[in-house]
Amino acid sequence: MRTTRISSALGLSAVAALALSACAGSSNTAGGGSGSSGDKSVSIAITNVFSSLNTGTASGNTDTNSIITQMTSRGFYTITDKFDIHHNDWFGSYEKKDDGDGIKVEYTVNEGQKWSDGNEIDKGDLLLAWAVQSGYFNGEGEDAVTYFDWAGDTTGLAPAGKPTLSEDGRSITFNYPQAFADWEIAYDVAGNGYGTPAHVVAELAGMDEETLVQTLETATPGEENENLRKIADAWNTGFNTTTMPSNKALTVGNGPYLVTGVQENQSVTLTANPEYQGETKPAINEVILKVLPDAAGQVQALQNGDVNAVAPQASIDTVSQLESLENAVTKTQPDQSYDHLDLNMKEGSPFADENVRKAFLLTVPRQDIVNKLIKPMDDKAEVLNSQLYLVSDADNYKKTVESNNSDMYPLDDMDANIAKAKELLDGKTPTIRILYNSKNSNRVNSFQMIKESAEKAGFKVEDAGSEQWGTLLSGGDYEASIFGWVSSGVDNVALGQIFKTGSSSNFTQYSNASVDASADQIMKTTDEAKINELKMSADAETFKDGYGLPLFQSIAVTSYSDFLTGVKPKPGQQPLTWNIEEWDIAN
Repeated sequence: MRTTRISSALGLSAVAALALSACAGSSNTAGGGSGSSGDKSVSIAITNVFSSLNTGTASGNTDTNSIITQMTSRGFYTITDKFDIHHNDWFGSYEKKDDGDGIKVEYTVNEGQKWSDGNEIDKGDLLLAWAVQSGYFNGEGEDAVTYFDWAGDTTGLAPAGKPTLSEDGRSITFNYPQAFADWEIAYDVAGNGYGTPAHVVAELAGMDEETLVQTLETATPGEENENLRKIADAWNTGFNTTTMPSNKALTVGNGPYLVTGVQENQSVTLTANPEYQGETKPAINEVILKVLPDAAGQVQALQNGDVNAVAPQASIDTVSQLESLENAVTKTQPDQSYDHLDLNMKEGSPFADENVRKAFLLTVPRQDIVNKLIKPMDDKAEVLNSQLYLVSDADNYKKTVESNNSDMYPLDDMDANIAKAKELLDGKTPTIRILYNSKNSNRVNSFQMIKESAEKAGFKVEDAGSEQWGTLLSGGDYEASIFGWVSSGVDNVALGQIFKTGSSSNFTQYSNASVDASADQIMKTTDEAKINELKMSADAETFKDGYGLPLFQSIAVTSYSDFLTGVKPKPGQQPLTWNIEEWDIAN
């Protein structure tokens, strides 16, 4: 076993620096008995509904979809509960070599690695993963051709250009013009949010895998290509489903579990993959993910034995109720996620006007939100005043707050803020629809407090809350949104993923040339001081522009039946299931 330890300052997974947070089929109940893996079953509560088997797209990049992808796919590395990069030597290897001013990185998939349907993980998979994650075939400019709707930032992998492949098709080599901090996790072929087999994508595109490979090897960047368009369309939308797909190829994976049943908007059942080649074979045969949007419902389900593990967004009621349960293990810790309010600046939106944006942000009662929602759980909790650092980032957080313009939105005199907001509105009474998860108590309460305060300044605030908020986010049919970003804690691509002009996870149409430049530069350096300088510069620009406001760093809470073994809760993405193959049921 090999691991690499790297910085955990608000980083993201390779698929997407951040995944959307809600905390932002089977009708079987959990089995707690002993026996072989064949009759062991556990149920885990999830907050959001399932919507896609491709977490790599902007619309599919939700916490629930990410949990499923991580259970069904494994690649070159896994992010542990300690934010180490654990090298999956059973799957393959990768090696970095200095090459003058640049670096050369070679990834090799071990011979015999296969998808669950027996298809080899080979050249087609290596090429497709590169094409998606690099943006290589996209043109430049506002009206340029684009292909894959990759949720992450391509800035890290893109400079390597077109890779070279070995004759046997199991190795791919990238030549980067210069070293950069995230070189180790800039690419993965099967795991970490990426689990779309090339032969399945080819089938969805109406071609064989050989044609897919030929297309990816010969297509010209920036030019329309019929076959490449078919491949991209298949990858972008072909894995979207809210039910058990009739085409079983969509559920092909190489992880410890495979999707075997879906009850729409209710549950997803996964069964141990008999072909899994990882270090630890699953001890539990069946895992049922049950959709329980309400935290109180999750607590009740755990108490009743209807589920065996929960990770709801924390509230004082939720934490106290979980801690009072008998026969359950409850743990809390600072999370790798934060709640925030974003303003949609699209053409025609009231927030296209900078004065209107700043007026609205002045009315947001952030201190009141923290006092009522977070401080009862953590008396040291404070308003989050950075878009790129968490309070737990200590020195870097303190340093950025000193210079990032967050003091434009004072916390101590809301009456003065309301008066200033009225001046900026100058008699306007804009209508603002706010999108949020209507089943999340913290988001519901945040919305109500924001609505009440904003209306004092003359805004008309409408409730656009929805249980389907995740799929609605990228559509932009709202003026503001309240949700959370949750990170894996290991890289620096959040800046480009969220704030760079045109990024697929830039849902607000935000554009700032200085921020774009910082996002590009941050992926070209290994100098930690320079990385922090770039992040702090961009942080200041977002507040100056009235992008939106961070609200608070979340508290991570997990609770699970005490007969479960191997559970290692972690902050951030996949808080319970990241090591699901190590779970077992005590005799």
